Order: sequence, then C-alpha cells, then structure tokens
Amino acid sequence: MKKPELVEIEVAKRDLIDGLIKGIDVITAFNDDTVRLTASELAEKVALSRSAARRYLLTLVHIGLAATDGRSFWLTPKVLNLGRSYLDSARLPRAIVPFLQRLTLQLQESTNYSVLEGDDVVYVSRVNAPRLLTTGFEPGTRLPAYTSTAGRVLLSALPDVDLRAYLDRIELIAYTHLTVMDKEQLFQELIAIREDGFGVTENQYEIGLRGISVPIKSRRGALIGALSVSMLISACSKAEATARCLPALQATANTLMMWV
Repeated sequence: MKKPELVEIEVAKRDLIDGLIKGIDVITAFNDDTVRLTASELAEKVALSRSAARRYLLTLVHIGLAATDGRSFWLTPKVLNLGRSYLDSARLPRAIVPFLQRLTLQLQESTNYSVLEGDDVVYVSRVNAPRLLTTGFEPGTRLPAYTSTAGRVLLSALPDVDLRAYLDRIELIAYTHLTVMDKEQLFQELIAIREDGFGVTENQYEIGLRGISVPIKSRRGALIGALSVSMLISACSKAEATARCLPALQATANTLMMWV
C-alpha cells in the first residue's frame, strides 16, 4: 500500500470549529499534575469562563468521557478510544509491531517506535521485554524530545536553522542531575547523532535508564520515525549495549525502509 503524501493547506478561520478545538483543549488539560479539575480550575487553565468550562465538563460526562462527584471532574477510560482510533486507522503503527516483537525477542530489551510531534517525542508503538523496566513508555507517552534518545535522533534530522529555533524556544528542565542543561552542548550532541546515524543517551529522563535509537526512513529518504531500545544501565556497559543492539536496530530500520 502506498504511503499517502502529506499536504500542507491553508485553512480559513471561518472553516474552523472553535468548539471542537476548545473541547480538545479541555480533554488535554487533564494530566499527571491535574488528574481532577473543578470548573473554576479548568476555566483558568484553558481560558474559558467558569460557566463555559462547566458546560464542557458536563458534556464530557454526558458522553461518558468524564465522571464527577458533583464538584471535581476526571477523565474515564473511554477517552482511550480517541487514541485507539489513531492506532486502528494508521497503517504504520500497526504494521511495525511484528518488527518490534522480533527485535525484542532478539535483544531481550523493550523496543519502541516513536515520532516527533511539536517539541515532544511521542511513543506510538512498544513491545515490552520480559524484564521489568523502571519506566514504561507506553503507547501515547509524550516526553520533551531532548530527554529521549528517540527524540534526539528525530531532532538531529532537522536543518540547523530549525534546530536552533527549537533550542531557542524550549526551556530545558533537569529531570535528573545529569540532564544536559547547556543548549550549545545539546546542539553539538544532536549534530554528532546526525553524523553518526544513531544516538545513545543515559540518565537524561530517569536515572539508571539507557536508550539507543536509529532513524527510520522511507525508500525516498523521508524520516518517518525512530526505532529505539530502552534498558537499564546496570545490565551492561554503554559500549557493550551499543555493540549488541545497534546492528539489530539498523538492520530492522533498513528492512522497514524497503517496506514502507
């Protein structure tokens, strides 16, 4: 099946449904820090009046996407259907899973397929290794791209001008005491990843966690995502992990390049 070409179009404001846009803002206002929200709290987060925020929340309750105790509101598992619709309709995330399964079986490490969305890396598909990882990047997980090996591989593919613009607009946050906090150092590390064709990071988002990643490209050379493995640093040295995992990652990426 031929991969559809992406086309950028200009959309007139009159063609946009503001209520739908705001409804998505309402849903995404719920996160780890704000699992429950009152109408007043939501209004402040998404720039709505309190009465409008309450109507949005009551609508979500009515269609089963949210629940309430009369004061606070929270999302229900039915919201997962929104993400499931993407996974069910998108060809690549479904088709790549068997490749991840074989790679995980071969390496005995958790493997991921990720894409860049805005300034974040999004983990779209994942196959877990039998061993337990302290961090589970389940499908739908978003991380600041600079904290993730896959994110750095995807960032490294950007032209220098776009990479500089990215670094200018983001605020680096120290998720660990080893997270790179110098933007010029980060730029140079991203350029090195571009030149090497792969990336390895340790302790950037969580202490004790290592990632190794390679880009996935189409036959035409277009970047379509990143393939990565996640592992505990304690399992082996960085050099040993790279020597063991990189050839398998590159071979899988090359196979996918011929397939997509």
